[in-house]
Amino acid sequence: MHNLTGYWSLLYQIPVGLIGLSFMVFIHELGHFLAAKWSGVKVHTFSIGFGKKLLHFRRGDTDYCLSVIPFGGYVAMAGENPDENGYGNTDEFRVKPIPVRIFIAVAGPAANLIFAVFILFCLNLSGVQEPKHAMVVGYVDSGSAAEKAGVRPGDEIISFKGRPAKDWENFMQVAAVESGQPGPLHIRREGRDTDLVLTPQMDPRFGIALTGMLGEWEVTVDKLLPGMPAERGGLEVGDVIESVDSTKIPSSMALVEMINNSKGRTLNLGIRRGAQELQLALTPALDPDSKRYIIGVYPANVVPTQLVKRNVAQSALASLDETRDDATLVFRTFGGLLTGHVKLKALSGPIGIVQMIASSMRQSLQKFLEFVAMLNTNLGVLNLLPLAITDGGLVLFLLIEAVRRKPLSLRTQSMISRVGVSFFIVLFLFVTFHDILRIPFLLD
Repeated sequence: MHNLTGYWSLLYQIPVGLIGLSFMVFIHELGHFLAAKWSGVKVHTFSIGFGKKLLHFRRGDTDYCLSVIPFGGYVAMAGENPDENGYGNTDEFRVKPIPVRIFIAVAGPAANLIFAVFILFCLNLSGVQEPKHAMVVGYVDSGSAAEKAGVRPGDEIISFKGRPAKDWENFMQVAAVESGQPGPLHIRREGRDTDLVLTPQMDPRFGIALTGMLGEWEVTVDKLLPGMPAERGGLEVGDVIESVDSTKIPSSMALVEMINNSKGRTLNLGIRRGAQELQLALTPALDPDSKRYIIGVYPANVVPTQLVKRNVAQSALASLDETRDDATLVFRTFGGLLTGHVKLKALSGPIGIVQMIASSMRQSLQKFLEFVAMLNTNLGVLNLLPLAITDGGLVLFLLIEAVRRKPLSLRTQSMISRVGVSFFIVLFLFVTFHDILRIPFLLD
């Protein structure tokens, strides 16, 4: 039954994720297309996807199409390919001045970045859900980086490495690329500010660094296992578990630990169900597979939020700040890959991105739009890097041409492109393999 549920979940995720991914590609290629048109360059094809054309129509000199492989797209311009036999017409890409060609090359990434800022601006202007409370630590894992640094439950996180801690999601993203890199962690403990030294530790399962601490969150019942103590005792999906034997529950990990440590002793759970405050007595059962005591509940951490609306100026600043944070995270991740502080298995390919798009949509419209904005920022920044087959690589070729006063030879360009394509194919296969391994129901 679990596998069947997983298959249906994947079938739902595929079309939703592909639509989101295709729209992001559309924005990127639209930037190239408009820049080429404004610059007087003839465009043969505007395609979302690669391979065989599923749908297409022709308008003017351009064939607009939707192709079978959705992971990408392209704008085919006259005189763009160095091997193409051109005629030296004024509407060819190759005859345009170098600044014009650079403008066309960077227009795609710029479109993604502008679109990301626009999404975040509209979100902030209409109102976004933000955490109600400060970042208070609710749980510290034994032997973790946080415990070694001296972090305790109840500490308020102020900043890490000089970067203000806005929310837990952002804090964990920053820490994820800092494996083995000690940095000052500014906290507030019982009203007094102090600095600790936190060194995030690499988790070999995910290929990223973790701190081993969680926030002080609400713990809700996400799912109940049939026939287990939680269901028999009257617990319901959506209930908030506030305490166990009068001890406050700050996170799902703390709840799991308290249940296991009971060794089968009956526990009194303080429950909030809507406006009701309830007490339920449950006796944990020993799970024969994990050898742990459980009550048969899948708990979820929920961060209490409040709606925050900003004016035009505040929304503009907030959207630029968030886009900058997403962009710098790309550079830190890329740097982490080069230094070994981030493992390749931490990256997501098209399958992983499709799943995350669909997952964010299930959470809320805000999470979906924020994730789409982050993806557009990532695509824009990565395409500006001076790598073979990226827009940044083309810009590098054009800058070399400007210095040499002639382009690189076709043989040199072809060799660099072949090496770049080979590298990205291997990388694509690697991350796709790990994407498949991360599909939960395939691991059962």
